[in-house]
Amino acid sequence: MNLSVSVDEGHALEVLDMLCRGRSVRIVPAQPISQPRPELIEVAGRRIAATCLRVLAESGRRERVVLRRGRRVRGRIWDAARSTGFRLRFTEATYELWVQATQRLAEISRPTEVVEGEGSSRRARRQIRRIIKIAETDTGDWLVYALAVRHLGRMNMPREIREDLGRRLCLGSPLATLFALEDWSHQIDEGEEPTGRVDRLLTGPQVVLLECLEDLLEEQWAEQIVACMGWSPGSDRTARLQSAARVLEQFVAALDKHRRLDLARPLCRALARLAAGAWADPPEVVSARLVADSGLALRSQQDALRRTLARIVGLGERLTELREAMAREAFGDPRYEESQLYLEVHDTLLRPHLRRLDALVRVLTGRLG
Repeated sequence: MNLSVSVDEGHALEVLDMLCRGRSVRIVPAQPISQPRPELIEVAGRRIAATCLRVLAESGRRERVVLRRGRRVRGRIWDAARSTGFRLRFTEATYELWVQATQRLAEISRPTEVVEGEGSSRRARRQIRRIIKIAETDTGDWLVYALAVRHLGRMNMPREIREDLGRRLCLGSPLATLFALEDWSHQIDEGEEPTGRVDRLLTGPQVVLLECLEDLLEEQWAEQIVACMGWSPGSDRTARLQSAARVLEQFVAALDKHRRLDLARPLCRALARLAAGAWADPPEVVSARLVADSGLALRSQQDALRRTLARIVGLGERLTELREAMAREAFGDPRYEESQLYLEVHDTLLRPHLRRLDALVRVLTGRLG
């Protein structure tokens, strides 16, 4: 569809591409487009749909085996047996994110909107609530919010504003929570309800989102954990790692609860990637580097930081415990099909790195043998 747009309409489409595709853009004041003309809305809608479908299809186009009611099903994302009932549903929330972000991001991205010692100004937080709706969002909104969380780093704005935007996106999308590795569901304003936790992604057809985003989740988690390990100041580093550990622990618990341990693949791959990358040096070196530039002077603070990273590294041990439990599932048992898929995932991706992960946990915690 060929459409001539004004400068401000073009900027609105650039903001949309930044949120959904991660394209760099300079946030500048724009004339209000509170009621975009229908032609512009159609173009924006097509871009959103095309971007989301492409993200899902990048992994979903590969034929793979998934579980449906405990039975194995083989297919691609467009095969009915695999995706029956799944729809990307977009609500007013996605529309408002685009329009309100175009109007308000430049206004709240100024350093003057940060109050020293308090974070974002009250006015900025109020604007963020207008930009991001958290009630009654649906699968399409969840994916758009998750992509926006991933791309927030490209926005030229104060860290405090960026974090408040991310917090709000997570409250409206359980998928965004996984992408951010931040659990902010306890920080909601009075009278508002968050969309929910990871369980919502594992109940019903929306599990297709997780099945199709494994590659992206692996990359995101590895990047986020490395970023948390270098966060400054050191007290924030500990808090970031604690939050990441909490979200990933909840993710593993939810997979076990909903009998979908086969979906632990991205976490196994992320841990393997870290073991071969950021954690590849001798454990003593990794531990020393973690605290060396943290600015934490007290031994107790340094030990707390090490123990927090150990929680994430220790997920390998937890996944191995679940592997041993799954190995006891016999043919005909309720979780037999799941166990066969999970054993393959664990043994292929994670087992080769278990010795390194275990050694790192021992050094981080001071545990003997």
